[in-house]
Amino acid sequence: MASTGDQIHAADKPPPGLLLTKLHPPPTRNQNVRRDRLLERLRPEEGVKLAVVAAPAGSGKTTLLATWREAEAERRPVGWVSLDEGDNDPVVLWSHVLEALRRVYPELETPRRPELVGASLIMDAVLPDLVNELTEHGDAALVLDDFHRLAKGPSRDSLGWLVEHAPPSFQLVVSTRSEPALPLAALRAHGELLEVRADELGFTAAEADLLLNSRLELGLSHDDIDELVRRTEGWPAGLYLAALSLGPVQDRHAFVSRFGGDSRHIVDFLVDEVLEAHDPALQALMLRSSVAERLCGPLCDALLEQEGSAEQLSELARTNLFLLPLDDRSQWYRFHHLFGQLLRVELEHREPGLAQALHERAFAWHRDHGSIEEAIEHALDAGMFAEAGDLISATWVEHTNVCRYATVLAWLERFPTRTLESSAVLLVVKAWVSSMCAMQEEATQAMTALERLDGLDQGPLPDGSSSAEASMATLRATIPFGDVGAGYENAIRASELERPESPFWPVVCWARGMGHFFRGEFVEAEPWFAEAAILGPAGGMWIIAGSALAYQSMIAGEAGDVERQKWFAEQATRLVRERGVEDIDGEVPLALGASLSARGKLDEAQPLLEESVTVLRSFGQPIDLAHALVRQARVLGALEERDAAASAIAEARATVDSCPDPGILEEWVSALERSPRKRSSRGDGELSERELAVLRALTGPLSERDIARELYLSHNTVHSHTRSIYRKLGVTSRAEAVGRARELGLL
Repeated sequence: MASTGDQIHAADKPPPGLLLTKLHPPPTRNQNVRRDRLLERLRPEEGVKLAVVAAPAGSGKTTLLATWREAEAERRPVGWVSLDEGDNDPVVLWSHVLEALRRVYPELETPRRPELVGASLIMDAVLPDLVNELTEHGDAALVLDDFHRLAKGPSRDSLGWLVEHAPPSFQLVVSTRSEPALPLAALRAHGELLEVRADELGFTAAEADLLLNSRLELGLSHDDIDELVRRTEGWPAGLYLAALSLGPVQDRHAFVSRFGGDSRHIVDFLVDEVLEAHDPALQALMLRSSVAERLCGPLCDALLEQEGSAEQLSELARTNLFLLPLDDRSQWYRFHHLFGQLLRVELEHREPGLAQALHERAFAWHRDHGSIEEAIEHALDAGMFAEAGDLISATWVEHTNVCRYATVLAWLERFPTRTLESSAVLLVVKAWVSSMCAMQEEATQAMTALERLDGLDQGPLPDGSSSAEASMATLRATIPFGDVGAGYENAIRASELERPESPFWPVVCWARGMGHFFRGEFVEAEPWFAEAAILGPAGGMWIIAGSALAYQSMIAGEAGDVERQKWFAEQATRLVRERGVEDIDGEVPLALGASLSARGKLDEAQPLLEESVTVLRSFGQPIDLAHALVRQARVLGALEERDAAASAIAEARATVDSCPDPGILEEWVSALERSPRKRSSRGDGELSERELAVLRALTGPLSERDIARELYLSHNTVHSHTRSIYRKLGVTSRAEAVGRARELGLL
């Protein structure tokens, strides 16, 4: 099974944490200076796959790219994502990236939803599909602002993969304060990299004159402008601060002669000239609202315990270059990151300790308005660990339903160790989410810490489980890390401890079925899978229901009932397709492939079994993977694909050997190892009837997804057939496949 807390809520519910405001670049303003020399530098050149705008804070990177995007969008689609720390969860990152591309490129069929696939399959499934779609369409670009907010990990790695594999028609553009961890050297050596650095981003005297005199009408002399450029070294943020400060000044020449461009002077001028230029009410709004990443009128009212903040924000947005609208209706704003940092420093200087109270108010407002992730962040910033823990324990299932494992684990890492290890509900969350990520050591540590606590039999828990004891029994039964015997014993224990009305009861039924199945007790397994298949949909647990139907199909197959095997496999396939989870329920293509194999349709079975192995391999559970490899090896052997069968058997053996108790899998693998293997008599170029049907469809304009709909197949199946066609014809592209097929008389 791909995910276990999976689908306790409906699969088609919008994923939590998708912030549409991240998909809007800051609007260009009348005060902005169009910097044509830099726009010309960024003009796309043939073969350039990556453009990097790298410079310190306040260098105008975002403004430049927003202007470039506006100009570039006239000739090709350009998506935009403003990155933040939440994007270190690859599911969050790619949910936003795909939504950004979809909005500017409607004809692009964005691939499988990351929140349904999970981080482990993004590079294996989502990104190859995206690259294929981009290859079939025209030019496109994507801007990722604030790339430096991505830490080392899977999100950065996945972007590196995209840069390496993207077609020439696609360009990634990033802004960053630090050197991006992307393959710059290789790209530079191949002429595929465009770089704009800090020395180029500094304002020239002519650009400063446009800003200060033409746009802001300050009436400075050329000598004063030259002096400001010299003192600020052309640093755009320094010039903006100088411009804000010069407005009310009478003797501007004297002001210029005193202005300093180093950070200490910038802070001094921020306090003395920018903040003090506003009345006390607006000063208070800026300082106290700086604790929030996003601002709106009602939130600021709550922070300042007042009314009328929306009008104040609107006024500030018109007069302050550092307050940026985040949407088209000017309801949400954010401060320029540098400006916000300076405001927070000044807030602590003026009102020490107030930031905690402000975070508490922000927590309460976001909690009451349903923005749970921001509520959790503010609770953690305020040190409100009990409140943060309550929200996490109540909503972790919702987040893991959309594969937001990294987000939940990052929250847990911010708790003091003593606080985390004394909270049963948080240790339950850590144990579940670590297990879902195949982090066995971390999961074991959490369960060990949990066992030291008292009251584990008390409940129910905020997630709906009857108790921590019941939840851990369910977890150990559902994800046994290769120990069939232990999984079976825990499944029995879970069925005794968990309440039938609990949202976890279908999971318990599924786990009981799995325990019996892998002990070879197929008759005993069937009623448990039947109950899981019936109860799962009522709680939106589509993966549980689909997997249970799939196992009922395979049980029928073990009994030799081919028609019943077919019926259950088709029911499972229909269910997961209707609910949009066909790409992550690995047992369903396994059951369908086994059913086709039982009816002699080996060529149609093989790509389904390959798909199953790919999905189940990504989730790190050895029992599930070994099972899929065994069934794949049987079909490959029947097809007389000797090398491929041997490879599958070898992987199955290694996987089974890693299991503390593999159950019936040991017998199945041993039987495969004893069976004679014939040398293949089939030529590599021989295509099955289904592959020929796909090949004929490849001659037209339809995408793989369109072909799947025309042939009533899943996209994964069509993709597997296409890869098999390429392999058998010895080609690497669609055009080559069509050409080679015509040469061979196949078309």
